[in-house]
Amino acid sequence: MNLEGKKIYLASGWFNENQERRLKKAEEVLREMGFEVFSPREHQFLEYSYNSQPWRDVVFENDVDNVHKADFIFAIYDETDSGTMFEIGLAYALGKPIFIFHEAEEYCNLMISESLNAYFKSWDQVKHYDWKTCPVIRYEGTVE
Repeated sequence: MNLEGKKIYLASGWFNENQERRLKKAEEVLREMGFEVFSPREHQFLEYSYNSQPWRDVVFENDVDNVHKADFIFAIYDETDSGTMFEIGLAYALGKPIFIFHEAEEYCNLMISESLNAYFKSWDQVKHYDWKTCPVIRYEGTVE
């Protein structure tokens, strides 16, 4: 599978140990598969004071710009994060294929379940998915 040059925007929170663990695993797996991965965690513009208006401006614009540039959006849906939800909505509005990784929780929001192209519960599913044809894998569980 040649995914070289395909850009993935990796949407996820990283604000606790579980989120950070999942995000680092996603960065590793997707890069090993050959994707060019944009992970906002790696682009925090440390030259600006965290949470200052200049920092907010540049981080927001950079993240939005990279959603626009991405071929795919891959979102980690466990322990939902409002920024991730915004990025999924933006991707949907732009017509970007959306892939959801949802390892732990047992339900999914209706707006997420109906916007996605494929729903994954394990890294094995991600690794064996046909990224060339991107078949639809619907979420089959309970929606909220």
